[in-house]
Parts: sequence; structure tokens; C-alpha cells
Amino acid sequence: MKNYLSFLFVLVMGLSSGCSKNNEVVPEKELPLLPAITVTASGEYNVILKGDTEAKMTTGDGNFKPVFYSLEDGRIIPSEYANTDKWDIAFTGIYNSSIWANHGEVVFDNGNKGPGYGSPARGGLYLISDPAVETKYYDSEKQRPRQVPIPKSLLDEAYTNVGTVTINDSQLLSKGFLTLDYFLGSGAGYAFYDFYGAMFPGDKERAHIVYNLPRPIIIKTAKGNYAKIIIYSFYKDSPLSPTLKSEAPYITFKYTILKNGSKDFTKAIN
Repeated sequence: MKNYLSFLFVLVMGLSSGCSKNNEVVPEKELPLLPAITVTASGEYNVILKGDTEAKMTTGDGNFKPVFYSLEDGRIIPSEYANTDKWDIAFTGIYNSSIWANHGEVVFDNGNKGPGYGSPARGGLYLISDPAVETKYYDSEKQRPRQVPIPKSLLDEAYTNVGTVTINDSQLLSKGFLTLDYFLGSGAGYAFYDFYGAMFPGDKERAHIVYNLPRPIIIKTAKGNYAKIIIYSFYKDSPLSPTLKSEAPYITFKYTILKNGSKDFTKAIN
């Protein structure tokens, strides 16, 4: 009997040890601290956002890390928060030139997922092409600007003309991204990429340059509010006429955020 009890004791202890290992609670990964909030009210704000300047196409890398930004809070969000509602827009892809809204259900037919997959956010984007502004600079037949650089005043005009959100949420681009204008099979975009240097024939320093267009973007934020944004430049210090020597990506943009659910940008006061 003594040997039998000893056997039971060893057996029970062994099972208990096995269960404790199998049921061991794995601590959650600690998230990095978030930067300080700089936007607390509706209004207009200016941003210079440094992209992934370490990745370079010339080195054959081309693997640019995404940059997440909160329009609601006015701060960069670490990538560890990608599947949360802490951010509103993400700049991904080559030179961080693809723009996404935070939408947690984005899955493509090939299995690829959006940068915010799994988040509770249901944001979206809408690109605005103002006919009154487009006729002043754009050649619709050639699908490119008639000349560059495009005056900044036209970008500001297009931005100011967006006084209210006139579209329905069903019209928002939620399961996709905005990118360069008619490039690699894309449709209308927010910037023109002069891949072949057609705007400056024979000048190799002016090929492969991105020129931002006067096309504002309406954004539905992760919290369900609305914002409008105009992107001025992808180059450091926003040079009037960038060249291959201009540093990128440095995303300079202006935006207006409505933090109270309103759709009237004319009433956004800092």
C-alpha cells in the first residue's frame, strides 16, 4: 500500500506539473509609450512627417516601413499599434507613397491584408478632383500636369474649396489605398510620378520625381470623425522643383479635423 500511495503521489505531481506548463499564462507584449498628444480640438494643422528614410531603392531594398499617424491626436503612432484604433492614416509602400485609412477588415483576394487588419476602426478615404481647379493645370488626355512645378496656390485653392463633406460613407475607399496618378495600372491619384522625365526631357536629375497634385483627400478617422488633407510635398524642405538629390520621403501636409462629428469644415476653429 505504501508503494502504491507513493506511485499515486508521483503520478499526481507529474500531472500537476504538466498542467501548469500547458496552462502557463504568457504575458502580453508590452507596447511602447505613445508620443504626447498635440491636437485636442477641431481646427487646421500643419505636419512634416518623416518617412522611412533608411530604405533606398538604389540599394535594391525598397522595403519601406509604414508610418502611422493620428489626425485626431496629432502624433506618430508606433507600428506596434497597427491593429488598434490609435491611428487614422498610414503611409506605406515605396517611399511611403501609398495612403491608407484605418479599416480593420481589409483582406484582398490573394490573402494580403491592410495595415490595420484586426483593428476596430472602420475609416475611409475619398480623393477630390475639383473640375474648376483641374482645368487650370491638368492635361486629361496625357494624364499628367501641363507643366511643373504646380503653383502651391492651386493646392490651397482646391483645399479651401472643400467646405463640407458632401459624400456618403458608402463612397469612401475603405478596402484599398490611394497612390500615384495613373501609375502601374492605378486610377486617379493624389500625385504625379514623372517616371520617364517627360516634364524635363534630357535632364536625368528631373526623372523619377513626384509632384503633388491639387487634390485634397477626405478622411473618416478611426473614431468616426472627418478630416480633409492636402499633401504638398514628399521631399525634405518642400523644394519648389525637386531633383534626384532631394531627400525623401518627408511628407509635408496640411489638414483640418472635425472632432465633434460635424461635416462642415468652415466651422473648424483652432
